[in-house]
Amino acid sequence: MNTRFVEAFMWVARLGSFRAAAEKLHITQAAMSNRIASLEQEIGARVFEREARDLRLTPVGLRLLGYGERLLELQREIMVLGRSGHELLGLVRIGAIESVVHTWLVDFLRHLQSSYPGIEVQITSETTEGLHKTLRAGGIDIALQTDPAVGEGITSTPCLPMAIGWVGPPGAAQPDEGKLATLLQYPTITMSPGSQPHVALKELYRKAGLPVGKVHCVSSIAAIVRLVKAGFGNALMPLAPVREEVERGELRVICCDVPLPHQRLVVSHLDHAASEAIRLVADLACRESDRFVRSLPAPFAPE
Repeated sequence: MNTRFVEAFMWVARLGSFRAAAEKLHITQAAMSNRIASLEQEIGARVFEREARDLRLTPVGLRLLGYGERLLELQREIMVLGRSGHELLGLVRIGAIESVVHTWLVDFLRHLQSSYPGIEVQITSETTEGLHKTLRAGGIDIALQTDPAVGEGITSTPCLPMAIGWVGPPGAAQPDEGKLATLLQYPTITMSPGSQPHVALKELYRKAGLPVGKVHCVSSIAAIVRLVKAGFGNALMPLAPVREEVERGELRVICCDVPLPHQRLVVSHLDHAASEAIRLVADLACRESDRFVRSLPAPFAPE
């Protein structure tokens, strides 16, 4: 099987369009369509449902996602058989938002250190806005955040999104608590101003026809957890970072009658021609993020 066809499929699935995937791989849209058609011919089944306004994976395409990721990982490992991980040297400075720090960052760093011990990593944590500024100023090499960073010499790759939801303190569900109008009557804790959960919360007030109520913007997920557990309000936030607290019964997911957007995740990196280590670490980060999201059970997985 031609791995270029599989790579094309993975980028179309990740970016949601043939055009965006073609731009990412620096090929024409016609060439991208040909690669997908050739892959479908080899498999003997369609991998995308092509509707006028929507591009969706078929059941075969959904299964192929996992196989494709493993196949491309094997290809990368084969390509470096003749080299030791010690041969890739250098300092890679990574900035990450709280949602990443509280989910897959530690496993990613362990994998990186065991596979490429010659790469030294330096970690910082900021908001998306702060990471964009630091990346453009050259203070970090890779930003793990929610929006594509814009600037000369910066490459951004979207990853699978995380689910956003409501969480509250432990205890029995209250009458009508899952109705948006009821939720918005209580104090709400969310992420820092301008973050995706904060923007989503303001949009919910608009949809409900209500003025913005009592909202606490807190950048620390650990602080949000403490405030919710103490009964200072419900929180609108990414659900994956508080999975352990929910499973231990310390927090409770509140189902809402209004659909909520997902939190995007984007890996942006400085595209220095001479820095193979930066490109490698950015690629590994994107794949680790996708692997983590695919492993999440309901209700923490995006629908």
